[in-house]
Amino acid sequence: MRTGVPATRNARRRRLRVKWKNVALMASLCFLLVAGVAAYNAYRLLYSFQSPESREFGLPVPAPGQRVNFLILGLDLPIDPTTGAVIDADFRRSRYWSRSDTVIVLSVDPETHDVAILSIPRDTRVKIAWEAKGYEKVAHAHAYGGPRMAVRTVENFLGIPIHYYLRTDPRGFAAMVDILGGVKLEVEKDMFYQDPYQGLYIDLKQGLQVLDGDKAMQYTRYRQDSDHARVLRQQKFLQALQDELFQLGTILRLPKLAGELAQYVDTNLAPDQILSYAWLAARISRVELTMAALPGRERWIGGVCYWEPDLPAVRAMVERMMWGIVPEKNAQVRVEVLNGTANEGLAGRMAASLREQGFNVVRIANAPRTGLRTTQVINLADDAEKHRLVVRAVRRDLSELNLLRMNAVDEQADVRVIVGQDYFDRADER
Repeated sequence: MRTGVPATRNARRRRLRVKWKNVALMASLCFLLVAGVAAYNAYRLLYSFQSPESREFGLPVPAPGQRVNFLILGLDLPIDPTTGAVIDADFRRSRYWSRSDTVIVLSVDPETHDVAILSIPRDTRVKIAWEAKGYEKVAHAHAYGGPRMAVRTVENFLGIPIHYYLRTDPRGFAAMVDILGGVKLEVEKDMFYQDPYQGLYIDLKQGLQVLDGDKAMQYTRYRQDSDHARVLRQQKFLQALQDELFQLGTILRLPKLAGELAQYVDTNLAPDQILSYAWLAARISRVELTMAALPGRERWIGGVCYWEPDLPAVRAMVERMMWGIVPEKNAQVRVEVLNGTANEGLAGRMAASLREQGFNVVRIANAPRTGLRTTQVINLADDAEKHRLVVRAVRRDLSELNLLRMNAVDEQADVRVIVGQDYFDRADER
């Protein structure tokens, strides 16, 4: 009889193991179910940021390694043109498009994590896309045609592709600051201004203080000194906001922040893109952040005060900030350009573009063989930085490149560019 006892105990242990396995399986299934529901709700929340009209027009898709450009629009409160009253409605579905009170271009290099922020004063005199009126204030572009016209106007003005846009109105901005618990900032002077037509009431005192949403909105919208001075204040506020955003306590409040902002913000970013760029933003430091205001001067034309851009200075600023082109660095790079197609003059055209960007082009010739489809950028000097500079320059015209490295170091050039048919096709499209 005793021989049966161990067998009974073993059977009992096996049954207990089976039960615990079932419990563990059920717990795992419950965890996966909860996680799935949470992920689905998070996706739906992020999806609510995406503007329905953003699907109606296509913007260029950044290629891997290419700089990504965002247009950030802070809108005036919507005004009924017949009554002059502020419309208390969802600005994304309102039939009245507001002017853009704030226009900012944010450019990100996904490889180096360099970030450039260029503020464009709302009174900047530009050519409005698709309008026969000629030059007007950049703020009017959104009023005429919504985010699509605002994007095209800024693209044409700066000569860069805009891949994504994000727009909000003062209510969304104020809600974000309130959820963060305010932003600590030194207000440089007393500020007082009232404009009932815009629903704008500003009354701030000088000194170090924590600005809540309403006061932060007052600080960033005040422009009684000048539109350019207001741009500088906005950049000062953005730096203070950056410090607040990436604190641990703020990260814990992100779900609430996202839920609150969903009714005030829209974009053409998909949910996975929002998460991707939010993660990238969390890793960016001030060392990698460059901020600037559009150079120019105030000028009265036809009784209207504009911010007249200094076009040569703007072009140089865009080269450095949005394209990452630094002529002083490029001058140290020796480049050989070869034509890999049967189209005459293609290597010379590429060489001229590289010389404009400061590169030392040491040789222009035909490649031994023609028929190359995709342009190649070859590292001849085993110098990754010099190779990267040329790749960045060529990507201004071509998003898809073949990046290669030679085993033997070339003594005559640091980088070789073999121009392919894609460069000819791209030029022909223009």
